Formats: sequence, C-alpha cells, structure tokens
Amino acid sequence: MNLLLLDAGEIDAAGRVRLTGRRADHLRKVLRVTPGRTLRAGVVRGPLGRATVTAVAPEAVELEVVVAAASPPPPRLELIVALPRPQVLHRVLQFATAMGVRRIDLINAWRVEKSFFASPSLEPARIDRQVRLGAEQGMTTWLPEVALHRRLVPFADALAARPAPRHRLLAEPASPPLAEVWPAATEDGDLALAIGPEGGWIEREVETFRAAGFTPASLGPWVLRVEAAVVAALAEVELLRRLAGGRRPAC
Repeated sequence: MNLLLLDAGEIDAAGRVRLTGRRADHLRKVLRVTPGRTLRAGVVRGPLGRATVTAVAPEAVELEVVVAAASPPPPRLELIVALPRPQVLHRVLQFATAMGVRRIDLINAWRVEKSFFASPSLEPARIDRQVRLGAEQGMTTWLPEVALHRRLVPFADALAARPAPRHRLLAEPASPPLAEVWPAATEDGDLALAIGPEGGWIEREVETFRAAGFTPASLGPWVLRVEAAVVAALAEVELLRRLAGGRRPAC
C-alpha cells in the first residue's frame, strides 16, 4: 500500500477518519503504524494529501487527513481489453489502474471463452477491490470506470460515433511499431488503446476496429500474454508522451 485511498464520505468535517477492515489491518500488521506516523493519502477521484495516525486499536486505526485544494487531472487513456481469464483479469485491472487509465472496457472476441463472462470476478465489488488495489500501488486516486460488453460490433459502432478519444490504436503484431503509427504522441492527446485475447484478433475483428477509427500498431517482436501486453503498451505510451513533451523518461 503506497497510498492510503479514502472515500470522501469516510472523512468527517474535521478531517478525521476511522478505518476498520483490510486497510486498518494493513496499517497495523504490515506497516506497523503508531500514533504520529504520517502516510501518503488521497481521496477517490480527488486530491492527494497526507494522513497522520492519531490512534491505533486492535480493530481500528484513526487518522487526521489533510488534502490539497485541487485534484489531479484524470488520465488521458482509455483501455479496451478482450476479456481474459479471471486470474489474469485481476492483474489487468490492477496494473492498468496503477499506470493510469481513465476507463476500461472489457469486450468479447472470437477467441474469448464464453465461460469467462460467468466468472464471479466480474461482480462489481470484486472489480472495485482490484482497481482500488491498483490505485494504492500506483499512488493514483483515479479509479477507472469498468464496463463489460458481451458483443463486439455494437460496442465498436457506439465507439465510432463518439468524438473522443480522437487517437485510437489497436495492438496487432503484424503492424508497424506503435511509435511510427502514432506521430501525434503529444501531451494533450487522449488515446484509446485496444488489446486482444491470448490468441489475438481475427481479421474480421481487426476490420471492425479499423472502421471505428483504430490504427493497428505493434508493441514489438514478442508474443505477450494479455497482462504483459497491457503493461508494455501503457509504458510505451507514457514514454512517447514524455519524449514529445520534452521530459526525461521516468526511471
């Protein structure tokens, strides 16, 4: 837990919060906090700040929270992923949230097993837990909206009618490198990025995405699992944006 993530309703008018459950257990048993300890904190989809421990009890931890006046801007990337296996989905949700995405659309594809759509991992409470874990790891307060789409074509049609994001990329191995097909790698450009199932997109799906304004792009010469492709793609997008903005790559 690199960030103590709080819901606005948990903080009272005096800036105090009393935590029980998973977060309190982590603070007591893993971080071993004591009164006076200060932690990085943030409000869901809101500002970052600090939380100072005021009391530690066997069942709860109490803190005083001070946050900034302004909230960070939301991420500028929307991720579209062919629904993976449940255990992989957990990692995708955590990694994508940690690295900063505004929205995650989980979609159907020819090579997606239909049983995946019946998984308990898709229950809202379980999805919420995974994105919160990702936000705590990545020190971001933005929890992406996660939507499930059982039919690809209606989703693509609706996406084609949307004005944004203007830049749209489809991860597809037999394509030019991402850096070559996305010359508009500017700091102010929103982006939608689609990543397929383990076996890849079929040609009809590639054409469906092309019709919705997506340009196929390769992430490299490797054959990657879904969670690795998500991390590789988000990292490359961030690198391109930093280089375009004249900033040094993060180490």
